[in-house]
Amino acid sequence: MVVDREECVGCGACVNLCPRLAIRFIDNKSYIDQVSCIECGTCRESCGVEAIYAGCRFPDIVLLNFANNPYADDTTTI
Repeated sequence: MVVDREECVGCGACVNLCPRLAIRFIDNKSYIDQVSCIECGTCRESCGVEAIYAGCRFPDIVLLNFANNPYADDTTTI
């Protein structure tokens, strides 16, 4: 997950909800530590101004984890 710091109003709604404690305040705006973030989406759901968006670091892994993945070919092993 990534914070658009220009859109963030600094309300802090996302900070205490992160299960990995990956969100911190820097200059009165939220910042997500990409190493700690597990991209669960909890912060995005709590953001009232939609300043948080998915910045998926592992799109290939995400696609392969779906059992009924329409993008996987017949040779892909899950």
